[in-house]
Amino acid sequence: MNAKLSKIIVKRNKNYFNNKITMELKNFANELVAANNFIKASFGGFAGTGKTRTATEFILGCYKLMNIDKSKPLLFIDNEKGSRFLIPFFKEKLPDVKVLIKETVQLDDVLTAFFYLENGDLSFLFIDSLTKVWYKYVDQYKLGISKKKKFMTMHDWGNVIPEWQKVFADRFVQIEGNCVFTGRGGHKYELQEFEDETGKKKKEFVQTGVKMKMAGETSFEPDLNVWMDQIQELDEKGKVKKVYRDAFIMKDRANLIDGKTFRNPTFEDFKPVIEYLMNIPIGKVEKESSTKSHAPSEDTSYLKEKKNIEIELENIKNVFTLQQMGKTAKENEWRVRIMKKFFNTASWTQLQEMTYEHIRNGRIELELFFKSWTGSNEDKDEYLNEYKIPEQAGMK
Repeated sequence: MNAKLSKIIVKRNKNYFNNKITMELKNFANELVAANNFIKASFGGFAGTGKTRTATEFILGCYKLMNIDKSKPLLFIDNEKGSRFLIPFFKEKLPDVKVLIKETVQLDDVLTAFFYLENGDLSFLFIDSLTKVWYKYVDQYKLGISKKKKFMTMHDWGNVIPEWQKVFADRFVQIEGNCVFTGRGGHKYELQEFEDETGKKKKEFVQTGVKMKMAGETSFEPDLNVWMDQIQELDEKGKVKKVYRDAFIMKDRANLIDGKTFRNPTFEDFKPVIEYLMNIPIGKVEKESSTKSHAPSEDTSYLKEKKNIEIELENIKNVFTLQQMGKTAKENEWRVRIMKKFFNTASWTQLQEMTYEHIRNGRIELELFFKSWTGSNEDKDEYLNEYKIPEQAGMK
């Protein structure tokens, strides 16, 4: 962080803490309890790994163990066309709960479902899969920028991912309700350096792991994150003789099954996490006491000055450009001498650290210098040496 900005923040914080705090501590924070015992989980993996089925069994187990209100429906947001195969399953295992279906890939529909969940109209929300919602969100961004846009740049991702975090991920974390989503699997790659047979150094992307195809850390926002794998056993002739599914626990906030792997998982494997949730104390948790921001904004004097400095630096470059300086060694030498004359330095880096007033005054005087000079190239050195900078310019 810039030293000047640090001083501004420290000064602001001192002023804040020197003010009298009238709120008593007991009203500011309370004893450690949980605001609720809702469960949020994600199930990721490649095609055919059993994400939807395992997530469904997890949800059914939650209904039995968590005493969830069965008079409120379960909403199934489906864009994988898998819900139709689960109709008999739900009717047999969860006959007292109405299951609603919504086929959509629109983020706005998911956010509407969040509203119904938090409003108490739903008992559970199941999104299968969130990856297609994410894909649609990215496609809509590309169409909004240009209908011809096919590839996302780093600048594009810098716009899309933070906005998704704000609109979806942060909302998902704050919502009070039971929610499970699935996501399609992908590979993680890292750029690594190695030497080839000739000893020449090369760089290439190497597969280093797996992840859910989703923005940023979205898949790790839930309390429980499960990665599904399909395992195939082959016989001596290389033919598949057995297929089973593994569930690897990539994240467990309760740290009871974290890092474990379960073969052909059932709810019993995840049960310790739910039991833990049901036994933690529930109570009121104090929320934000203030929304006052102490972060510097565009309105702060420091950032205003920084912006003005950037503008002045551009203006100085333009002055030299208009004089067509910098094409020859002699012109470059003269430009260095001019910089030292008007700014007491020929270093652009050092110039950037000067005050706005100093840079602005130097730029104004620089423009006056070139306007006043009418001689030939041979007169430049003599004219520069004799040129006097007025004291009111603040350059002495």
